[in-house]
Amino acid sequence: MERSDIQGPRRIPMDPKLLRAAGTGDKSLLERLLPSIATAELAIAVPNNGDVLSAQDDPAEASILRGVTVGGNTALHIAATHGHLELAEMICERERSLVVARNVMLETPLHCAARAGHHQVVSSIVSFTRDSNGIGVDTALRARNRDGRTALHEAAQNGHVDVAVELMSADPGLADMVDHAGISPSYLATMAESLAFLRILQSFTSKAPFPISYAGPNGQTALHAATFLQNSETANELLKWNQILAKISDESGSTPLHYAASAKNDKMCPDLDELLDNKGRNLLHTAVEYKSTAIVRYVCGRSELVKLMNARDFEGNTPLHLAVRSGDQEIVSLLIRNKRVYLNIMNNEGLTPLDLSIIGVEDGLTYVTNPAHWILMCLQWNGARFSSRRMDHVVREDFGPEDLEKESKKHASLSQSFAMSTVVIATVAFGAVFTLPGDYNTDGTPTLARRYTFKAFVIADTFAFIFSVLSTYFSTFNGAELTSLSLRCYYVAFSIALLGMATRILVAAFALAIYLVLAPVSNSFGIAVCVITSTSELLLHAHMIPLCKLAITMKSRVGWTGLFKSQVRRLVWSWFKYQIPQILGASFIYISIFLLPLL
Repeated sequence: MERSDIQGPRRIPMDPKLLRAAGTGDKSLLERLLPSIATAELAIAVPNNGDVLSAQDDPAEASILRGVTVGGNTALHIAATHGHLELAEMICERERSLVVARNVMLETPLHCAARAGHHQVVSSIVSFTRDSNGIGVDTALRARNRDGRTALHEAAQNGHVDVAVELMSADPGLADMVDHAGISPSYLATMAESLAFLRILQSFTSKAPFPISYAGPNGQTALHAATFLQNSETANELLKWNQILAKISDESGSTPLHYAASAKNDKMCPDLDELLDNKGRNLLHTAVEYKSTAIVRYVCGRSELVKLMNARDFEGNTPLHLAVRSGDQEIVSLLIRNKRVYLNIMNNEGLTPLDLSIIGVEDGLTYVTNPAHWILMCLQWNGARFSSRRMDHVVREDFGPEDLEKESKKHASLSQSFAMSTVVIATVAFGAVFTLPGDYNTDGTPTLARRYTFKAFVIADTFAFIFSVLSTYFSTFNGAELTSLSLRCYYVAFSIALLGMATRILVAAFALAIYLVLAPVSNSFGIAVCVITSTSELLLHAHMIPLCKLAITMKSRVGWTGLFKSQVRRLVWSWFKYQIPQILGASFIYISIFLLPLL
């Protein structure tokens, strides 16, 4: 089936030479073509509804310049798209009705010129509409394509400021027109991040009361777009022109303030504390939900926004409830540091933030510095309380078959991870015995065997091998399903401690071997390498960082006095419980490494 059969009357295609002239801007070629084919029956007229009329339908409207391409574009469409000013003027003079001709997308030549940013062509076409009989300026300027967009929409989409000047000079009312999706030129200009374009629209419409539309899709405005794009300058300009924009909600009930929070933009927060979305959530709720740390820090630092701190949404949740539920340690810390945040508010389910925190703690085997554990300790140590309801209705304390199977899989997975690590350490330590640093004597003994550093290296390597083997041993029992779950917990603790010891001692053995080789050449360089290597010990205690953050949060909430009087014992005990045994064990081993060679 041919294209003409499904789109209406038969199209007579544009002459190839005419197409080439319009596309290349060859004025002389067009001048030669016009007289030679002036009587040819080539053209069609394209009315506003997009249907096609052949020359036989209306011979009076027949003109060679009305010949169209497959897409319905006339020579003026093509010249306007490519910005051929002289050619466009020549075509308009010969056939002015083409100014309002439409292609299959219902676009006029003005749409094409505006989209491409050819402001001189736009100006020329507008001037011809003024001088033409039967073709009004409004008809050309306000023509809509299939999407309902005018030429100003197309210019705004691409941020063509010069085109905006020409169009707004001819018809300032274009700034108040929206397309079929409810999108205004100002919204498109905001999305294109063209503040200059917005200023042109404002300058031509400033004398009338709100003659410019800021509408966008789904009930949004240009200010919604500016805040989400974190464009502070544009947002400030929009608020300067129309402060009502700050209070307009989209279809979801979100104001530009909520968009600023979701975009993590701390420079877009006006002094407003009563704007709620359709969930009853304010700016701080939204910032917490989207984990916008900068917004939370901003609000916590503004005393005039205190109303936001403990506001409850339609489900009764405060920002602290949402922060605990999301498991964001940084935001929870920021909120708890603020003394104006109440820790024991209950939501509609009767749950306090502490109730939610204990619900979030995973049952069974877990790491003590996981975010859920950290948040639970942070709330408890800062005075948070459980609600009066029975916690067995909130937290299930019994372990069913599914839970036991899940817990068993945890231990098996952890056992595999430990076994891989410890086997690697044991292999390295075992191999180091047969590749000792230095040369060998003729009798096969190491040349450095009598040196103190060599003996210390051998002892360290021995300890690393022993501890890695023991850790592998306990990991094996930890992963065995025959072992009781309660015993497997002890095996995990032994495996972790032994793996940590083996890792530290292997690092010490490496430092001793490096020093043993480098000391004869440069003693200071050997010492420097040992010092650099020893810094890895600090990284092995990186899990102390959450405890330090916890202490900082407590200090901000209760002060130094409260920290040391009421909470220091808990902090010291937590530190002792998880760190002191390893530190003491490591110290004993290190002392042994450096003292045994003296025997």
